[in-house]
Order: sequence, then C-alpha cells, then structure tokens
Amino acid sequence: MYKRILIFFSIITACFCFYFFALDAISTKNKFRDAAINQQSYKLKISDVRGTIYDYRNKPMVNVNKKLVAAVIPCMESLTALTPVVAEQSKEELYKKCSGNTPFTIEVEKKIRCPGVKVFEVPIRYLGVTLAPHVIGYLSGEKNGVCGLEKAYNDYLSGKNQKVSIKYDVDASGKILPGGENIIEDKSYCSSKGIVLQLDSRIQAIAEESANKYMSRGAVVITQVPDCEIRGCASFPTFSPTSVSRYLNDKNSPLLNRVLCPFNLGSIFKLVTSAAALEKGVSEDFLYDCQGISEVEDAKFKCFNSKKHGLINMDQAIAYSCNGYFIELIKSRVSKEDLLKMSSKFRLGKEIPFSEISSSQKGKLPSIESLENVKTLANFSFGQGKLLATPLQIAGMINAIASDGIYSPPKLVKEFVDENMRPLKNEFYSKLYEKEAVVSSKVATKLKSFMKSSVEYGTSSKGKPEGVEVAAKTSTAQTGIIEDGKKIEQSWFAGFFPYDKPRYSIVILSEAGAGGAESAGPIFKEIVERMYKETPEVFLDS
Repeated sequence: MYKRILIFFSIITACFCFYFFALDAISTKNKFRDAAINQQSYKLKISDVRGTIYDYRNKPMVNVNKKLVAAVIPCMESLTALTPVVAEQSKEELYKKCSGNTPFTIEVEKKIRCPGVKVFEVPIRYLGVTLAPHVIGYLSGEKNGVCGLEKAYNDYLSGKNQKVSIKYDVDASGKILPGGENIIEDKSYCSSKGIVLQLDSRIQAIAEESANKYMSRGAVVITQVPDCEIRGCASFPTFSPTSVSRYLNDKNSPLLNRVLCPFNLGSIFKLVTSAAALEKGVSEDFLYDCQGISEVEDAKFKCFNSKKHGLINMDQAIAYSCNGYFIELIKSRVSKEDLLKMSSKFRLGKEIPFSEISSSQKGKLPSIESLENVKTLANFSFGQGKLLATPLQIAGMINAIASDGIYSPPKLVKEFVDENMRPLKNEFYSKLYEKEAVVSSKVATKLKSFMKSSVEYGTSSKGKPEGVEVAAKTSTAQTGIIEDGKKIEQSWFAGFFPYDKPRYSIVILSEAGAGGAESAGPIFKEIVERMYKETPEVFLDS
C-alpha cells in the first residue's frame, strides 16, 4: 500500500514539473517572438517638425515654404515612378538606394501615385533671404537651436517626438515584408504652434533694406510708442542661417547681434544730462556763452570744429550739440549723483531682457568715485569717456521720452501659441514688463521739443523726412580705435515720429560711421518715408 502511494505521488509530481516547464517554455517563446517582431521593423524619419516663429500679425517668419519628400520602398516600380520627378543631381542617389533593401527618403518635384512611394509636404525652415536672422537664430546639424530665439525656446519649438515618420515591417535582412503593416506617425500639425513676436515683418524689411544702403556694420531698432513693442530689430552685417559656416572667420563678425552690444554713446547722452537738470529745477532758459572751447582745470574740451555757438539756452544747446553747455550744467547746476541716478532710471548700465535666456549687455557707466575727477565728470556730461550703451538701451530711453516720460521695457515676444494658434500663458513675460515714470510729463515735453529743434535747425537736419514732423538727436562718439589707419567713430541717430503724436521711435547705430548726421541720418529719413508709403495703416488710430 505504501509503495503504491509513493509511486502515485511521484507520478503527480513529475506531471506538475512537466507542465511547469512547458508553460515556462511557451512564455519564453512568446517573449522571444514579441522581441523578434519588435526588432523586425524599420522606422524611417521623413522630417523633424519644429514650431513656427511668427511676426505680430501672425505671419510666419520661418517655415514659410514647403517641399515634397517621398518615403520610398526600394523596388523597380518605385524607381520607374520616381525617375521623372527627381532632380537631375539626385538621380544617382535614387538609383543607388533603389538597388538596396532599406526604405529611404528623397526630395521630389511633384506628387506621384505608386504603391511603394508615399509623398509628404514638409516645411523648409529657412529659404533665401531670412528676415531678422540675429533675432531668430539658426539650427545645428542636429536641428537644435544654436542662438537667438531658436536656442532660447528650443524645447518648446522642437517639442517631444515631433516628427513625421513611417514604421515598416521588415525581415532580418531589412527587406520590407510583403503585406506588412506600414504605420505613419504624422505630427506635422505641431509646426503651427510657436512664438508670436512683436516684430512687423514689413517694417523689419524696410529697416534692413534702408540700412544696408548706408552702412556695413551697425544696428537698427524700431519700437512702437508708448509700449515699446519692437517692430524692427536689425544687425549688420547680416547672415544666412542656411550657410553659417562661411561667416565664422569674417572679420566683421556677421553673427554678432549688435543690437545687444555696447558702443560708445556720445551726444545722445546730453538728453540725460538735460533731464537731470530739468528735474532739479534748472530752467530751460539757463544761458551759456559758448566760445567753442571749455576749460576744466588743465583740460580743454572743444565743440565740433571748435565752433562758437555764442549765448545759447538748453534748446539750442541740444540742437547745436554744444559740449560746453553741458559741462557748465555739471559744474554749477547738476551733481554727479543726480546724473548717475538719471542714467540708471533710463536703464543705462543695466541689462535689458531680450528672451528668457538672453539680455542686452549692461554697457558701462563711470563709477561715482571716478567722477570725483572734474575732468572725467566734464567728459561724462556730454556722453564721452567711460560710457557705453547698447542700441536696445537707447531704444528704451527714446521710447520713454516719446511716451511722456513713462519707461516701458522693450518687448520682443508677444505670446506663445499652441497648434490651434490659441495663446498660452507665460509667467516670465507677464511679470517683466512693468512701466515706470522716469521723468515728469513736463520734462519729457521739453526734451521732445529740444529734439524737434535739432531736426529743424540743428545737427539732426539730415535725417528730416518729407511730409512729417519728427524729433531726433545725433551722436558721434570717439572710440580711440584705429582701423586701417583711420580713427573709428561710432555714429548714432535716435528719434521718434510723428512729433505731435508719437507712434514710433527709431534708433540707428553706424559702428564705423562718418558722423551721426551723415551716416545714420539718411537711414532714419528713408525708414520714416517708406513706413508712411508702404505701411500707412500702422499710423491710423487704434
């Protein structure tokens, strides 16, 4: 009896073990089968999908043009169908790839119907002349942003798995399996999402074309008054984002965004000195007898060409850009502390955000200690010496004067939108753009009047356009730089228009100019005249 029980138990145990190992084998076999299925597929990427950068009217500034890309299963039928629609220079590539087993992509000239070919329309990121390349930036070979907005918002624009691709079933050799399932993953709709800028592509084009006629190196910034939205932002020389490598060793540094770089400022700073004096209660009728040279201890400071201006008030001092007048103000009416405080109010010496990861450089203001030297202080009073400012900083300053003394930080980005163009919230920008009164409305009105006089009868007259009253101030700043045996002067022209109801401000820097009036004045004039002619609707009341 005991033996029979033992034999029976042994049989049951053996059966149990058999079924256990059999189930394990089946499970393992399924795992290997699933793994084999997964391994026997090939994913062909047709295109990366990258969000669009728009101007403030929602007009695309990238992804403007399209091209046709074919996803091809290699076979004789595909080769026959594609040969007539592939460019001549790509035919050798087509023949070679069609002789293999692996699916591939190739650009075609028109859509065709063929069982082994699927044609997709995909955007071209940049093509030909790209507006505002220093603002937009460019991409690496891996399609990541290298600079500009492409870099600042790379994660948002590129997204996660934003691609157009096809997954093919293939055998172990990579050959397409007959009757296999081809799975298309199409995220092309994601290209509609993106960033809406404050730039107006029409005004941007006017700025670039006008400045290119008159200068080789420099910058232009155009803002809309009063909120300081940047409608135009150009740096020169420009570059093409499709062939960046050819600019890397250019001595003129085309890839540098000069809008964000500091330069010697010069006489535009006289507006700051005037503002400090007026805020202190100094009358605009304060008189100074200019003899062409002003002496401070053992130093002599000349007006342009040592010209004698005679007895002049503040309005005339701005119009004629008299250095001696402002030296007199700082000697007897305005303290160094007041002047530095007013400079700071206008954001000189401070970074100005341009995107979430980039800002204009701080520029440079002299230290309070250095201004103990009366000669250094005299130099500073009319914008020379250790004073550097960026075009973006000066754009904010001129916009504030045109806006009755209210400073608004320059704004480049308007909003972020999803693929349906619905605005998305962005905490960075909602907290950034707080306005501040930097001078009283009364003082701003006087500064505007001084700038109008500069255009009407003073140093800014070469920038006077036809048919509209404007206000402006020139600068010609000494740099101490010698280039090809010539002293380099940095020339500025900054103003706003129309005078009676300001709508736009323009700041122009010519890095190696012949004077603010000569080098930058004609650019200001042409931009104003072209904006009235080509974009008249932007001057209509909202």
